Amino acid sequence: MKSNKIHRFTEDGNSCIINTPRTPRHWYNYLWSEQGYCTQVSQIGHGRSYYINSKADMCMINNQDAKYLYLRDDDANVFWNIGEGPLNEEVEDFSCEHNIGYSILQSQKNGIHASWKLFVPHEGYNEVWVVKVKNNADVMKRISIFSAVSFELEGFKYPRYYEMYRSCETFFNEQLNGIYCESKHPFAPHNRYNGYIACSETIHAFDGNLGTFLGELGTYTRLDSMPAPLFQRPDVVVKGRDCTNSLTTLANLGGVLQNKLVLAPGEEKELYYVLGVSESLEEAVQTAEMYSTGDRITRALLETQEYQKSKYASLQINTPDEKLNVIMNEWVKKQVDFCIVGKKGVRDNLQIAVGLLNYRQERAKEEIIECLRHQFKAGHAVLTWYPYDATRYSDQPFWIIWSVCELIKETGDYSLLDMEIEYQDEGSATMLEHVKAAVNRLIEDKGEHGLVRIFFADWNDALNITTDPDAESVMLSEQFCYALRELSMLIRRLGDADYAGYLDDQYNILRRAINEVAWDGSWYMRALSKEENVGSKDSTGSKIYINAQSWAVLADIPDEEKLPKVLESMDSMEHDFGFPINMPPYMEYSPHVGRMSGMLPGLFENGGVYCHATGFKIMADCKAGRGAEAIRTLLKIIPDSEENPSTESGAEPYVFTNCYSIHPKYYGKSYQSWTTGTSAWGLMSLLEGIMGIKRDYDGLRIDPCLPADWEQAQVYREFRGTRYEITIKNPMKLSKGQPQIKVDGSRMIGNLLPLFSDGKIHHVEVTLNPVV
Repeated sequence: MKSNKIHRFTEDGNSCIINTPRTPRHWYNYLWSEQGYCTQVSQIGHGRSYYINSKADMCMINNQDAKYLYLRDDDANVFWNIGEGPLNEEVEDFSCEHNIGYSILQSQKNGIHASWKLFVPHEGYNEVWVVKVKNNADVMKRISIFSAVSFELEGFKYPRYYEMYRSCETFFNEQLNGIYCESKHPFAPHNRYNGYIACSETIHAFDGNLGTFLGELGTYTRLDSMPAPLFQRPDVVVKGRDCTNSLTTLANLGGVLQNKLVLAPGEEKELYYVLGVSESLEEAVQTAEMYSTGDRITRALLETQEYQKSKYASLQINTPDEKLNVIMNEWVKKQVDFCIVGKKGVRDNLQIAVGLLNYRQERAKEEIIECLRHQFKAGHAVLTWYPYDATRYSDQPFWIIWSVCELIKETGDYSLLDMEIEYQDEGSATMLEHVKAAVNRLIEDKGEHGLVRIFFADWNDALNITTDPDAESVMLSEQFCYALRELSMLIRRLGDADYAGYLDDQYNILRRAINEVAWDGSWYMRALSKEENVGSKDSTGSKIYINAQSWAVLADIPDEEKLPKVLESMDSMEHDFGFPINMPPYMEYSPHVGRMSGMLPGLFENGGVYCHATGFKIMADCKAGRGAEAIRTLLKIIPDSEENPSTESGAEPYVFTNCYSIHPKYYGKSYQSWTTGTSAWGLMSLLEGIMGIKRDYDGLRIDPCLPADWEQAQVYREFRGTRYEITIKNPMKLSKGQPQIKVDGSRMIGNLLPLFSDGKIHHVEVTLNPVV
């Protein structure tokens, strides 16, 4: 596989090998357990570790990502980190392997080769470190190893002046063979606000007070201070000292364990560390003992890897594009999966859950139900439940309707609609009643033009029309049209023709209104307002928004005359990195459009290439039968793209990012990856859009929209107890064609695959023929 100079993928695609610690920015891996323990690992080994339970009660273990490993040649007083940071001492033969299930850093310095493997067992509340140190010199070496973490244990609301550090103290416990930071916070929402770090080998010395480890000039005493730079020159490490067995409360809470090794030439030793949270010291001791031997750790890692493999095994994709295969078969599935852990918002998590339906149906179902619990009885929902934010965004009801329809399509389980689910504020209702409440909310929220009002914002958090509380969202109205059609199909299957007819009428009324009041001659406006419409050729500042065009296509809003103009308008927004949300960017702040205009032009939502929105556009391309445009657009936002490689964007080469800047002083740069809805829409745009493997109420439907130069592609997909191996052939090099389908060698009529529900693999051959 073609790679740049600083990374490559292994042959199986499960690992990305990074050849330098000096990446454009930190390239992270995330590792987590099903209980909600998560660790973030950068290419230098640092990162935050936290635990978040099913109720979104957060416990952030370490302050400001402080999690470091130091080595020191005690005779020469030469000190370093395996990944160079934070000491910034150069090392030789560095590599970092970020794998689906673990991370390994290794390097050599002063004749010492060292490696540091980190993983999180798939069950539990801890991470495990395996540190190997080998003497490659021809003389004996005396080595000190310092494992250092800070303890914050914050993440929940409490009364003023009840900060966590007022309730914590550190201990060294011989049974634990490590530092235990105990919390006695009276308002902690659960008992797992105790942190610890333990080691399998004899502890020479320790520090539970980071002030004594860092030194008098390096002490940080406030929670809002920035300790990471202070770890660059810890007094104990750089001055050849030993830890002092200090302990503390109130300030500088942490754990530093010093191990001393004596290594003969060629000798290698292995140490095991456990970092985690626990409900008690006894639990911490038991966990540390569990991971104190190499055999047990090897088994735990193998079990975790097998578990990871089983989570993602029900979906496999093979296309002519090797990079797509690596990203979509391994990394995007992990990224979508992680977003459920890393995000706690109704809008975000419902989109992520629908992507997850393609390969982790039970987990996706759980998340959709969880999101419905955060819907108010009036039909709208919170923006996020961690941190809690009930600001009145307008679009959550749409995502509720859409995700429930997709859930029923995937499972075929109509009884879910009768499940009783509580509301955020009061009472409970069936899943179907939750959906109807969302429908009623959007209907009641219509403004004077018949479109749904935007309130604080819709999907675009940064579009805040503060000058007009009655402003109406064109994008959301289009999305509501989409949802009305989807729900109507579901309701008819339930036998309620009257309500289905009512939904059809609402669709027609809203579609007509959009075409009458939001059409701007060549594209659809983004929002209607008394002061000035947003996204019109006559608007001040920005003239066109991509989302109002993509969702118009998805919801069948434009007629035959308007559709070519909409597609042409979308195409006019194309950029090397994807498609900006709006063009041109706002050059100065306007309270009429709010936060997005307060950003510099080309940043984020103000004319930046927002990859999440580009995902909507790909689906619209597929709806319009434009396979070439769809794949070209997807390859623009794929990690480490040809036009914007990771060495330029800064983003990790294995996961999708949220956006790229087109501001000249930050051109092509990415701000945030991993926790972005781009991951789910990237996956769906390839699998459901381009390859056309779509869930439906009666089964799995095949409707490809391939690039014309793709002669063949394959998908393995499990659906309702049936395993399908699907080969799509495109001998006539079509983008959109009439699929001719054979199942197990027998030709079938139509494009809906039969449900065998026998757990066996069934071979599906799809040949695209010209439409007659």
